[in-house]
Amino acid sequence: MFIKFGAILSSVGAILLVTLAAILLVYPIVKNCHERKCTFTSSAPSPLNSFVKPVFLATSLVIIAAGVALIRFGSWYQYKSRKAENGMP
Repeated sequence: MFIKFGAILSSVGAILLVTLAAILLVYPIVKNCHERKCTFTSSAPSPLNSFVKPVFLATSLVIIAAGVALIRFGSWYQYKSRKAENGMP
């Protein structure tokens, strides 16, 4: 159960990360400089512009990490329960 949910969760995180990469490739970041102060803005349209933020990248990486952690926990728990069934210490 944990392993399947972790795989689904990490797949969702990977899809979000690929979506961010595709948006960055299609709509590049524009650098605007005015008197020693530079700002970086996305050239993506308004609905996609919300994806081009550092929070979106951090969220997708946290989702991937949580999925991998669930897979590892599920594997450990499955190994431990099989070991207990066989009577091994």
